[in-house]
Amino acid sequence: MIMIADEFVFDEHPKPQEIEIFLEGHPQNNLLQHTCWSQVKENWAMKQVVVRRGGTIRAYAMILIRPLPLGLKLFYIPHGPIVNYQDEALIRFFFTKLKKLARRSHAVTIRFDPNLIDRTYPYAKRNEERGDHQQGNVIQLLSTLKCKHKGYTLYLKEATQPRFQAVMLQENMSWEALNAKTRRSIRHAEKCGVMIHEGEDQLNHFAEVMKLTEHRKKIHLRSAEYFKRLMSLYGERAVLMTASLNLKQRHREITELLRELQEKSHELNKNEKEQIVNLNREQEFLEEKMQEGASEVTLCGLLALIQDDQMEVLYAGTHSEYLTYRAPYLTHWKLFEKAQKMGIRRCNLGGVEGTLDDGLSVFKGNFPVQIEEMIGEFEIAVMPVLSLLTNQGITWLKAVRRWKVKKC
Repeated sequence: MIMIADEFVFDEHPKPQEIEIFLEGHPQNNLLQHTCWSQVKENWAMKQVVVRRGGTIRAYAMILIRPLPLGLKLFYIPHGPIVNYQDEALIRFFFTKLKKLARRSHAVTIRFDPNLIDRTYPYAKRNEERGDHQQGNVIQLLSTLKCKHKGYTLYLKEATQPRFQAVMLQENMSWEALNAKTRRSIRHAEKCGVMIHEGEDQLNHFAEVMKLTEHRKKIHLRSAEYFKRLMSLYGERAVLMTASLNLKQRHREITELLRELQEKSHELNKNEKEQIVNLNREQEFLEEKMQEGASEVTLCGLLALIQDDQMEVLYAGTHSEYLTYRAPYLTHWKLFEKAQKMGIRRCNLGGVEGTLDDGLSVFKGNFPVQIEEMIGEFEIAVMPVLSLLTNQGITWLKAVRRWKVKKC
């Protein structure tokens, strides 16, 4: 059904190929607004809508639709809609039609988080003055359309999508751009014999290390079946990397290093003495693990998806007992090398806490990343009372899930 008003046309049945062309050339283009992402969300339905002017697409949204009790629904537009938010007439027309569609579909609420950067700065300058928020006029315009802004949230748990993201730009994906500490960490991992593996055959190893991450952080992540689904849907556009260590081989190397140090004819200097202490400690650790039955251990892993010239790291996990091998540094460096070869313009390493001082932020900040603060999440209460009850119910379910994970 096509509805016409003035010069704008709201089309609920656009052709997939014209949507792809529109997205490819749009600065707000992102992974979560492409059809393939809706196939990942198997428990959600999907609808695509566009606004045309003179036959040309001017606005687009892929709406994920979640069924609720009593035949009601929830509309969610991840990292969208894709539209020029400076065009007030277009914005007013689009959201008016969107709300009408929601009412007709029995949606109680519409959630969306535009792919608009509010502020950006290098992580290294996070403690300096960050400047004013850049998207205030957009928030003001949307508020006149009864779109409630959730505010400038700081923490990951406060919104559906992270508001703070760590992003590696193409010009920084070089060895020369890395700081001395990060280079040393990468070399240390290589020197210890950490091996990088890539491909779908690493899926079970990756799932195992993600499970360890779940237990350590007391959070709920995803199952091996979910990761397999991602790999199947995205094919060559999915990148799965893991890092492993052969404990027996590393133990033999340490034994040889200790023998060489002890056979030195001259008196050992301070650094050599410290090296012996560290090697003995590592040798004891490896012997303990091998007695427990370990032979080759997956140290860490990551799963990234590629959309056009962008890469998104969706999941990353680490085996906390083997942090001294610094495998995540080597794994991420190999990912950047791959991104360089593929002509990737930007690699989003994922969300971080807005305080920028937690362990995850500090690790990502060891690379020359920039922090992008997004505009944040909005909500339109199509059915205000039911929308409030739905939000309370979702909040309660999330709290129960977190409690269950912590009890495990």
